[in-house]
Amino acid sequence: MELEHKILAVAASLEPQEDKFQQLAALLSRLPDPLQLIDLAVREGLAGFLYKSLLKADLLETLNDHHRQILYTTYYLTIRRNLKSIHALNQFAPRLIENDVQVVLMQGISLLQQVYRDIGLRPMNDIDIWVLPNRYADLVNSLVSQGFERNPIYPDTFSKGEVVLDIHTHILWADRINSRKQLIKIDQTQIFDDTRPINAENPAINCLNPADQFLYLSLHALKHNLERLIWLVDIRYLVADWSASDWLRLTSRAEKLGQQATLYYMLLVLAQIFALRLPADIAAGVDSTYSNFFVKRILNRRVKGRPIPTWSQLMLMSAGTGLRERIAFVSESLFPKPRVLRQVFPNSKRLSNRRLYWKRALQILGSLKSQPGRAGNDY
Repeated sequence: MELEHKILAVAASLEPQEDKFQQLAALLSRLPDPLQLIDLAVREGLAGFLYKSLLKADLLETLNDHHRQILYTTYYLTIRRNLKSIHALNQFAPRLIENDVQVVLMQGISLLQQVYRDIGLRPMNDIDIWVLPNRYADLVNSLVSQGFERNPIYPDTFSKGEVVLDIHTHILWADRINSRKQLIKIDQTQIFDDTRPINAENPAINCLNPADQFLYLSLHALKHNLERLIWLVDIRYLVADWSASDWLRLTSRAEKLGQQATLYYMLLVLAQIFALRLPADIAAGVDSTYSNFFVKRILNRRVKGRPIPTWSQLMLMSAGTGLRERIAFVSESLFPKPRVLRQVFPNSKRLSNRRLYWKRALQILGSLKSQPGRAGNDY
């Protein structure tokens, strides 16, 4: 693992202890360029973790004023932004109750209220909300009545001031790529029905149960090529205090959803980067996955701090499906419906569908030539 990534892996502790402080001091003494570390921390979503770890370890003074200011500013801007998001949720929650609309918070905003006591540690660009298709219109009406405006290019995105909401009608984003429905073996309504209120004050605002949360966060990270360490840290701390029964529920749920491969992929990465301790039976499954040459080659790149190939997310996400389903998933992900491609290429309104697909083909060829890199599949 590269030195900067080693430092971030050590710094990514909710409650760092003395041994972590000593590791940080030793690693920092070998660091040639602190600015490179800080830039990486911001890109990986771990600037808050780095700032608080250095502060608690009395190592912040090893940085110059400019570097300290970057971390300080990033941390407190994250607090400010997250407080605005939480306030916005509290503002429109009563209207959801009035209209009998149930929603599920996903990703960062959900974890702020379940995992992170310090809201400056978890940056967010938007609030991800999952609602079932039959209540989508009611949710939109509630948002518009409270001053949220629909984005003309991304119609499921709504904003009010600095607060941005991204609305999904399928847990795995099948509202954009229909074949994603095939990634799970049960209907999404069964998952929705198994959600629970985040707190008693907002009964209309729910969260996934812990096992589904683990699998969802893992699929989301794979969908984006494991690009940001903060997504892995989210999962690490979700399972931090799990008992044997929690792990049993996770393995049982992964089997029911057809997501055993996703489970082992994620645990393999977490165990390698953060030395996550696993129950013996689960560790055996991870070891079996690690013996797979293809998986080992791909995931080891991320463990070492390097990006994984653009195409690998399609293979990793579809590992639990049959050949026909996998082909359909890969094909539609590469060449989605025109309305989705027009979101990928916002300036393509005047292009015919044929020219639009040619542009997509050129984009894919370009990404293959620049391997490894970003997937170009942010939908």
